Amino acid sequence: LEPALFSQVPSLSPSCAPSMAGTCAGRPATSVLVTLVVVCLLMIGVLITIVLQLGLAILICPLLLCRWGRGCFHHIQSYVWRGVPSFLCVGLNPFWCTSIRWMGERAGPPRGSQGSIIFCNHRSNADACFNGWSLSRGRIEARYVYKSSLKGTPLGVCLRLAGDLDVKFGDKQAIAQMVEEAKDIIRSGYNVVVFPEGTRSPSGILQEFKPGFFRICAELQCPAVPMVMIGTENAWPLSGFKMGQASVKVGFGEPLYADGPGGAERLAASMEKRMTAMARELLSESGDLEAPDDPFLTGQPYPYWEATGELVGLPKEEQVRLLRAGTTHARGQRLL
Repeated sequence: LEPALFSQVPSLSPSCAPSMAGTCAGRPATSVLVTLVVVCLLMIGVLITIVLQLGLAILICPLLLCRWGRGCFHHIQSYVWRGVPSFLCVGLNPFWCTSIRWMGERAGPPRGSQGSIIFCNHRSNADACFNGWSLSRGRIEARYVYKSSLKGTPLGVCLRLAGDLDVKFGDKQAIAQMVEEAKDIIRSGYNVVVFPEGTRSPSGILQEFKPGFFRICAELQCPAVPMVMIGTENAWPLSGFKMGQASVKVGFGEPLYADGPGGAERLAASMEKRMTAMARELLSESGDLEAPDDPFLTGQPYPYWEATGELVGLPKEEQVRLLRAGTTHARGQRLL
């Protein structure tokens, strides 16, 4: 399934409306029914995945005896862990619809001896589901970074078998170890997915990127692949647990490269510009803007966003500056 062979991949959800449900014209609509359906599908998907991954682990455990085999072991497990839950949660979900665009002849991670880092914006609790579904549809395997606190949960079993990278936030030694593991994965030809903003954006504004994984790109001279998701904020808003109907657009761009070992900051700036341009193209591709108030287009928060805390009473320009910096809402400790 080469990216150049098609421009759009629809999801398997037949009943989705083509318009972007619950767009920025008003606060995203949520319902108990959608929430129950998604939770049930996700739970079924995770249970099936645990069984499949454990069964596979028994069958292919001899691969763990050599270095090359370990990479192959996690590669197979990652496809299962990413594909099955997202297929049930997104692909078979009648309330969530996804369209995927390959934006350029060389869009997506290039095939080669070295892996890529895929950079994606982060707006919703549902981003992992849509991200995993989009990668599975494009037959792209990648590893993720997750909190080490998940190790003791059933999900931790799946994450470890899939070769995902655990890290304890605030622990410099653990972070350094995770960085070296990420480099090894990329050198071995496998991909890593990161959300460079470091946390979900409550206003929809693209937050300033953390530099860590851009430094890895500069050091290894590996491809940095832009990925944009629009509409996930309607699927699972940050305001609570309830979910809603959504039509999500996903775009993969052509890879970018750092201009030398010291080019991490310039690469981050180029990535931000490319992701913004891709988002605007996705929003306007039909000729008529489907979400004219989207922050990617306006540079302003969602129309329904409400200032809290220190942002209350500040001029709009100052609010936007602080939202871009990502310092005015609860966010994880700086990873890199």
